[in-house]
Amino acid sequence: MTNIKFKTMKKVFLTAGIFLFTVFAATAQTETTVTDAELQKFAEAYQSVQKSNMEIQQKMVVAIEDEGLTPQRFNEIYEAKMDPEKESDASEDEMAKQDAAMVVIQEIQTASQKEMENKVKEKGLTMQQFQKIGAQIQESPELQQKMQAMMMKQQTGKNPMKKN
Repeated sequence: MTNIKFKTMKKVFLTAGIFLFTVFAATAQTETTVTDAELQKFAEAYQSVQKSNMEIQQKMVVAIEDEGLTPQRFNEIYEAKMDPEKESDASEDEMAKQDAAMVVIQEIQTASQKEMENKVKEKGLTMQQFQKIGAQIQESPELQQKMQAMMMKQQTGKNPMKKN
């Protein structure tokens, strides 16, 4: 059941993904280099944002379930509303429940945006720096590899880039 919830949540609830995509897409390409210290701060901020995103997704599922819908049914109704080509088989009651859940979800998303920005600041980066580094990482396989190594080291205490 958890796996089904997770898959269903991924369809609509891409809060951190949307946040990070928006953050990176808004940043123009730059040619400055990213220092190891900046990359480390970014990796820590990124992990913190990812952790928050998981908590936010759980809150959204609770909001949906509190209205009496399953995440899957919520998504079906949402998709039907977003696609004029689709016909909805939702009852008026289900539509009202989906609307009520959506209000709570939007409140959660608004609060989470500020929370994620605070997580970035707590790690010693401004949003502009976070965006700039994120854009550079997206374009550089070398930076991606370095960041993955840093994150693995944080999680395991071992550096996969160093040979033992």
